[in-house]
Amino acid sequence: MDLIRNYLLPFDKVTLPDLDKVQLMNRTDKKFCLHITQLPAVLEAIINDYSLLEIQGRTIFNYDNTYFDTPDNQMFLSHHNGKSNRLKIRIRRYVDSDLNFLEIKLKNNKGRTIKERIGKQDFKPVFTFDEQNFLEQGTPFTWLQLQPKIRSFFNRFTLVNHQFTERVTIDISPGFSNSEKEITLDKLVIIEIKQDKLSKESMISNALLTQRIKGQGISKYCLGRALLEDNIKKNNFKPLLLHIRKYYYN
Repeated sequence: MDLIRNYLLPFDKVTLPDLDKVQLMNRTDKKFCLHITQLPAVLEAIINDYSLLEIQGRTIFNYDNTYFDTPDNQMFLSHHNGKSNRLKIRIRRYVDSDLNFLEIKLKNNKGRTIKERIGKQDFKPVFTFDEQNFLEQGTPFTWLQLQPKIRSFFNRFTLVNHQFTERVTIDISPGFSNSEKEITLDKLVIIEIKQDKLSKESMISNALLTQRIKGQGISKYCLGRALLEDNIKKNNFKPLLLHIRKYYYN
């Protein structure tokens, strides 16, 4: 991690209020998987085009998430089966600031990601009355149908282009756990480029292309469950799982 911090030092910095200009709660996004040894070359290529989020002297932050699903895994299977208008429900904890949110993410049939969230007092997988209403108004599920399925955790830093039209999150060493297992993919980096509309002018997209790194559909929720659980349906994820296990696991 110290090596990555050294590559972040030359970036211009932005504050959290600056980043609010490009929240992109309704957006298009594209994800890329790469080996951590490929990250420095990408960062060096975009130093002059992006600024880095800094909060109280910190630039890399810890995230913790609990994902929920129905007993018959309707949300996981919707993603696995390639259905449009699919949902994810999670509690997200910003570990360094001890802030928690209950979030609903919809990927609609036009390829847009729409996120809604409300603040949560704690990271416990139980819902207050207001949270129950939030879930029932924003999803087809009642809170009684939802069970905590998996934790995911990772380190993240965030970049924004100088035009404030593009936000980039870079997740390092994602890990997953359930009641029986825990896995950390120490060599995996996941880059997500978030824009209002897809643009070919993205400098980080060009840098990734130069490194021959192609876009990769990936869900940390689905990836974690597929890696941890033997009996869950995962046929459509097999190419991704083989790639992950070969290059990023152990």
